[in-house]
Amino acid sequence: MENPLSAVFITEISSVTAPMLARWANNGHRVAAVVVPGPLAGKRFSFSVLRRRLRRRFALRSHLGHAMPPLIEFSPPHDWDALGPRLSAARADLLICFGYGKLIPQTVLELFPKGGLNLHPALLPHYRGPHPMHRLIIDQMHEAHGGVTLHKMTSGFDAGDILAQVSFAAEDWRSAATVNQALANAMAVLATDVAPEFCRGRLAGMPQPDGAYVWARIERGPFIVGKQFSSEHVARLCRIVGSSVPVSVLINGRPVRLAQPIRRLGPPSGEAAKCRRGLVEFDCADARVVHLVYNKLSRLFLRWQSKPRHRGREQPSLDIRRFGAKD
Repeated sequence: MENPLSAVFITEISSVTAPMLARWANNGHRVAAVVVPGPLAGKRFSFSVLRRRLRRRFALRSHLGHAMPPLIEFSPPHDWDALGPRLSAARADLLICFGYGKLIPQTVLELFPKGGLNLHPALLPHYRGPHPMHRLIIDQMHEAHGGVTLHKMTSGFDAGDILAQVSFAAEDWRSAATVNQALANAMAVLATDVAPEFCRGRLAGMPQPDGAYVWARIERGPFIVGKQFSSEHVARLCRIVGSSVPVSVLINGRPVRLAQPIRRLGPPSGEAAKCRRGLVEFDCADARVVHLVYNKLSRLFLRWQSKPRHRGREQPSLDIRRFGAKD
């Protein structure tokens, strides 16, 4: 039997990432530590921070049982010099990262004999950047470039050699829940089955090609929809990214944020958008539709809808494309 590996993970803990940690541990490897986002100065014991900590523990307990890994909260201004000794003390072979939006210094990557690997939620080299999933949906390129890439971490953003990729199927884009389930499945397999191949010298990777590719970033503020988009596209935006991107329609010159669609009224009417009793009625390119207004209740509903649904079931078979496999 091959020697198990030890890894430090840099990621938030949720129903999307906890299956990856559980699969890593169940395959006999060690989770040396998990570096999670820490609170801002003066907010260490606020209600929101305590709630986040409880959510992490619940996700870990649901997937790993009582095998709780050490958690390291890493707060702004993100002092890597202070964090370095704690990472070094973990004596891990590898660093695995998902969802950390800043560049990790080369000095930190050098603390790990096998370096660092990143899980990027798009098929690189397309859609590098901090918001690939959002831009894929907005640009309607999700079926072409949607998936997860495991790549080496370097001194550049999302620029390291590609080790393996998993593409998402068309049915994975029905809702936030299906996207998150596909993301959880792909990350668990790439981190647990492919990363060890790289560590044991069986996978070299492939350099990313040069070219002008979309940099995936979305600006703060509302994303205005209406007659320029189809009703299907607007519904997908609301279902998948609506909890984090303020998908909105203009009413009397002011943006009103949308939640999930309710019904299709018929063809476009040419009438102005209107809002009443928590509902928004407006024209899309192909139909006049009704959506819920985004508020506290619909926000909770969107968050509930985004959770993966078949936790605990057998891991599905995925089509993994490896790069630079060695004999």
